Amino acid sequence: MRPGQEIDVYYETQDDDVPHLTGLAFRADPGAAITVDVSADGLYHAREIQTPWQVETTHVVARIDGSLYQSAMNAGATEQVVAEISNVFAYDVDFQRDIFPGDAFELVFDRYFDEDGRTIKTTDLCFISLNTRKGPRSYYFFKAPGDADGSWYDQNGRSAKKFLMKTPIDGARLSSSFGMRLHPILGYSRMHKGVDFAARTGTPIRAAGDGVILRDGWFGTYGNYVRIRHGDSYDTAYAHLSRFAAGIRPGARVTQGQVIGYVGATGAATGPHLHYEVLRFNAQVNPMKLNFATGRNLDGKILEAFDAERDRIDALRASQPGGTPMMTAAAAPTGVGADLRGGLE
Repeated sequence: MRPGQEIDVYYETQDDDVPHLTGLAFRADPGAAITVDVSADGLYHAREIQTPWQVETTHVVARIDGSLYQSAMNAGATEQVVAEISNVFAYDVDFQRDIFPGDAFELVFDRYFDEDGRTIKTTDLCFISLNTRKGPRSYYFFKAPGDADGSWYDQNGRSAKKFLMKTPIDGARLSSSFGMRLHPILGYSRMHKGVDFAARTGTPIRAAGDGVILRDGWFGTYGNYVRIRHGDSYDTAYAHLSRFAAGIRPGARVTQGQVIGYVGATGAATGPHLHYEVLRFNAQVNPMKLNFATGRNLDGKILEAFDAERDRIDALRASQPGGTPMMTAAAAPTGVGADLRGGLE
């Protein structure tokens, strides 16, 4: 039961002119309804009814109006789809500074909906594209033969995954950049050797890359602190945590995207936020200016299989009535934006 939820109430007036409840009906979840009926013996009986649904391939080509989250939701996506967008672009997009109203996105996924057109769920997201001031970025989902899970690749079969994520936290606001600043507690200017992401207490924090925990626990003004050693002489550090995730201890291995702790305001902090550092040879560097090589690149027979899947998805995009797909990075001439006619198909 949620605020604003609609409930149908059935009653009948008997000889005493008093209304008597005979039934209730409401939609409990997309695709399911609850009905309550009164029987001849005066007892109420409830049952769940699964409503019929249909599935369609949904093609979204839209501009960002306000936030990417709200724009995607307004276009028919679900929180699951928006979370996947965040995960795919977490390696090279700063969602606070790289995304502006008027930028564009394109999605292809399957949507399950009921007889009233309401979305029950979304599955099989197979194409994601963002067109920002930095140009278009497009990724295709592909499961290589022999792999347990699929992954995202650009049009040339290069992995979307990179060595370290720029933003190891979802839905946060960049509140302080790397560089000189007036310290909010000490009251004088000093070098800020990381970036701060303002978020609610308890927001999950993710490991920026695969690695081994070097330290976890209280660390002076950093408060609750985690440091991870990655390859190529890089470490990442996470400060002011409210608490640590289960299993986070020195020597434990973590994978990219794994939750390692939760946002807090421990140590010298004026409010809940994540202080995130990237260190190379123990010296802090600006996380937002790193440009790491991509992960796995497909080749040989696997690349041929990917090319076939990419062509299938592109044909699907082009076949949607009334919608014009955005240009991918390979096809977009310098300085030319996406053709954004159409919308939710």
